[in-house]
Amino acid sequence: MFRLSTIILVLVLLSGFGCKSAKSDKEPLPEGQKESTGNLQGDFSIGGAYALYPLISSLAADFMKIHPGVKIEITRAATGEGISGLLSKKYNLAMISRPLTDEEVNSGIWDIAVAKDGVAPIINMNNPYYGQIIDQGLTPEEFLKIFTSGKQITWGEILKSDSKDVIDVYTRGDQAGSADVWASFIYRNSEDLKGTKVTGDDAMIKSIQDNPLAIGYCNFSYAFNNLTGERVRDIQIVPVDLDFDNKIDKKETPFINREEAHRSLWLGFYPDVLCRELTVGSVGKPTDQVILEFLYFVLTEGQKNVKEVGFCELNSVYIRNALDKLE
Repeated sequence: MFRLSTIILVLVLLSGFGCKSAKSDKEPLPEGQKESTGNLQGDFSIGGAYALYPLISSLAADFMKIHPGVKIEITRAATGEGISGLLSKKYNLAMISRPLTDEEVNSGIWDIAVAKDGVAPIINMNNPYYGQIIDQGLTPEEFLKIFTSGKQITWGEILKSDSKDVIDVYTRGDQAGSADVWASFIYRNSEDLKGTKVTGDDAMIKSIQDNPLAIGYCNFSYAFNNLTGERVRDIQIVPVDLDFDNKIDKKETPFINREEAHRSLWLGFYPDVLCRELTVGSVGKPTDQVILEFLYFVLTEGQKNVKEVGFCELNSVYIRNALDKLE
């Protein structure tokens, strides 16, 4: 009996030491990151903002590699369509590229920030008045006249010259968050913006590239090449003359690459109203474990994808606040 009791005691002690060793060998998780269940199974859908589509697609692809049992379906549309899709239960999550309205908040829409970006007015670098536009910029009042008058405005009227070349104005026609942001900069609603309507940032960029006399607006992430960080072909961000002195000073100088644009955004040099959080939303805080694991991934490991696809990364305060909303 004594020998049997001794053997049992030894086995229990060895088992305890084994568990302790296994725990001590395990690397601690990054701050705020939850341990994955390792065997996630399920599917969900995401729809909404064109601006967020490249990032969320990249994040979803990485997440599904880690969790082969998860399927994520993504639909690129616009912020408005994404939110209406949430309310009609078409989507489980929405990609949102503008602040929520009071009505949307009251309807139960919940969201967390996943990245930051800016909206910028753009012209073709082959514009015949390029030098003058870059030197003196355009004031908010001039942007207001161009984008809301609904009349044929010439570059001469804006630049105080005798030019008769008409400005070809392009705007978004798809409930885009960028349209709301741009309209708010000139104290209007997106419905007030006039011009040829295009769907998506890609179509906006191509429209400006194809027309030297055109003007439009887009997200920072589409104005710069993802691989090089340099401006995409023939696209120039228009400097904004915020102090109305008819010249561009150092703080108003147009960006020549994405790094400058992001630095200006975080330092507060770029108009705050043109900077925005890019968020992912749902109807109420998600309860599905698969969706929660995905959102934790986005805010932790997935943040490396943010810069890779051209967005401005969240700082530690933003990430902590977003993680707190998931608790």
